[in-house]
Amino acid sequence: MAKPESIDAYLKAVAPDKRAALETLRTAIRKAAPDAEELISYGMPAFRNRGGLLAGFSASANHCSYFPMSGSVTAALAGDLAKYETSKGAIRFAPEKPLPAALVRKLVKARIAEIETKKPAPRASKKPSKNIATPKSGEVQTDPAVAALLKTLKHPLKKEIDAVRLIILAASPTIREGIKWNAPSFRTADWFATVNLRSTKSVEVILHAGAKVKESATKGLKIADPRGLLKWLAADRALASLGAGADIVDNRRAFEAIVRAWIKAL
Repeated sequence: MAKPESIDAYLKAVAPDKRAALETLRTAIRKAAPDAEELISYGMPAFRNRGGLLAGFSASANHCSYFPMSGSVTAALAGDLAKYETSKGAIRFAPEKPLPAALVRKLVKARIAEIETKKPAPRASKKPSKNIATPKSGEVQTDPAVAALLKTLKHPLKKEIDAVRLIILAASPTIREGIKWNAPSFRTADWFATVNLRSTKSVEVILHAGAKVKESATKGLKIADPRGLLKWLAADRALASLGAGADIVDNRRAFEAIVRAWIKAL
């Protein structure tokens, strides 16, 4: 059988019952990721978004399959997938019972979040702010102590907290993490952000100026906040509320911009 050149060509060769189920799935994926590009990858229909494969699907003799393009996504949504036959890389379903649109949206958004957190960090400015430390040779951004804390952390937003952690680290290659004030915190030359672990409905990050009093305490900081993520607690202290679930993905770019502006202003 010749390799199909498009999703339409692939579906044309599929049995009517499976074609209907896969068209429904295709529509659900497009609604969840309207900017995604359709293509044929490894001989099957797939979607690509922001440089990474987002989802795929296929028809077999007795079932249809959805491919989340990540074993991590399947593991993260194991509870939602309990009634389906799954493997690390596929979710199988009967053509007469297509995957619900709400479940497809969860799968797609989870994969988008994963793609976003794996994107390369932007290059540092040639003239860094006085608060941006020059990385030491061989020094890494992550800290095993933070990973250990998150591994044992009992928190309803544990996965979202880890995603926000990666977003902060991706904002600049000069950012390092560690445990400060008994919570995941972030620094350049000095500490500037700490996760508020007391919040259980929305991931919150306290943006501050470190332990030592600085000039910014009286002059204040001017940070652009078009999405209204910040609540100012003092002249140089703000609380960023990033939401939960898909909100983290929606707020990612705005929060990255805030983080970069914050460390530049200190």
